[in-house]
Amino acid sequence: MVGGVKTFTKQQVINAWCMYDWANSAFATTVMAAVLPIYYSQVAGSTLPSSSTATAYWSLGLSLSLLVVAILSPILGTVSDVARSKRKFLTIFATAGIVGTGMLVLVGEGDWLLASILFVLARIGFSGANVFYDALLPHVASRGEEQDRVSAKGYALGYLGGGLLLAVNAAMIFILPGNWGSRFSFLSVAIWWAVFSIPILRRVDEPPSASVQLAPGENVISVSFQRLKEMLVDIRRYRELFKYLVAYLIYNDAIGTIIGVAAIYGAELGFDTVQLVLALLLVQFAGIPFSLIFGRLPSKSESRRPQYLAFILYNLVALPLTGMLGGRLLADPSIGTILGVIAAVEAVGVVLALLLGRPLFSRLADTLDTRRSIILSLVVYAVIAVWGYFLNSVVEFWLLAWMVAVVQGGSQALSRSLYARLSPAAKSGEFFGLFGVMEKFSAILGPLLFAAAVALFGSSRPAIFSLIVFFIVGILMLRSVNIEEGVRVAREEDALAGLST
Repeated sequence: MVGGVKTFTKQQVINAWCMYDWANSAFATTVMAAVLPIYYSQVAGSTLPSSSTATAYWSLGLSLSLLVVAILSPILGTVSDVARSKRKFLTIFATAGIVGTGMLVLVGEGDWLLASILFVLARIGFSGANVFYDALLPHVASRGEEQDRVSAKGYALGYLGGGLLLAVNAAMIFILPGNWGSRFSFLSVAIWWAVFSIPILRRVDEPPSASVQLAPGENVISVSFQRLKEMLVDIRRYRELFKYLVAYLIYNDAIGTIIGVAAIYGAELGFDTVQLVLALLLVQFAGIPFSLIFGRLPSKSESRRPQYLAFILYNLVALPLTGMLGGRLLADPSIGTILGVIAAVEAVGVVLALLLGRPLFSRLADTLDTRRSIILSLVVYAVIAVWGYFLNSVVEFWLLAWMVAVVQGGSQALSRSLYARLSPAAKSGEFFGLFGVMEKFSAILGPLLFAAAVALFGSSRPAIFSLIVFFIVGILMLRSVNIEEGVRVAREEDALAGLST
């Protein structure tokens, strides 16, 4: 307690920041992925001419919300630096998301317009708040290995929190009569999001930023637009950061597409809806340990790096081989059988990693840094794209879902921390606003490119396979980024602003 104001340790601040991933991931799993799309189609849009009309309206709402955030992100990010208001904007957007989500409990049969309005509001709140949440990362964790670990911890907690509430909500849907299970699920997400957002708002202070002296006649908005214009004009100064952003846009296009079309691709291949939902739930929980593993791969002080690397490489080989073999031997397996196969594969992998990891992979593990760890995850994704083309059995779908869990959280966590390293902490709102734009365009462009491939080839299989091009180009672009130079420019900018990171 200092001067009547309670102070928090650095670890308490980091934990509070990570808890926001736990808080808002419930929206991503229950509202965006699992429950609301089906509820919108079958209940809210039941009075529309057809289910395809409902799907079209849903997609329109999703695109509208992403477009709004894409436009606002760089502007508000810059304003948050100038006015030192990252926490304030985080609170405003999170509140909008929470209110929009909670009010979905009012949506009944035929209320597609109300559902669309509330979803757009909630999605804008969710995505907008994430811009300022991410912008706080350079201020709660030091550049380098600590940011890798903290970012990965946030994703891991997000997987756990989102998965736990999704499991509870699935039970509610089965137990409660009528549509009340789904409606109360939306309300539970709002409560969960609100309660677990309290730590970040209480413990994470508004960070310092580049000081701005307003001249007569100037205001925060005009200065913010001027700074945004200067950043875009002075691209050459941040050349390495922008090269990284282009690489991120390319490979994240493909990652977002795989995540977005996985369930509908499985349905197209004739897999059972219950199995698809359960596979999605499996990815949530499987992503927890693998996110933490990837967060430790770049750490020079981590003694178990060879074992972690061996385990990742084992999964890269063993999962496709087991899936294809299982598809031939198990015609109609139960979920218990499939989970047993996965458990056996992973148990063997743990034993082999412990026994052979250090003698076989120590030298390779020593070469890993954040960029190379991201490239490793993209190699796994490339294998996923190839495997998806040949996918034929439900066993393969489950093992493919597990393989996505191996890299999904790690690739995103390390991408976020590497961007934080290349960005000046003094302008974190400005630069993470730009990062948010790239994420939104990834969410828009990826599915469009996938749809074009389907239209061209008449099947989703070639469209899945075509994603390998994005991973290859993304890897090549990422390799061309001079990380050291990018970090030097960021540190120089922070030094000019009087900040040390």
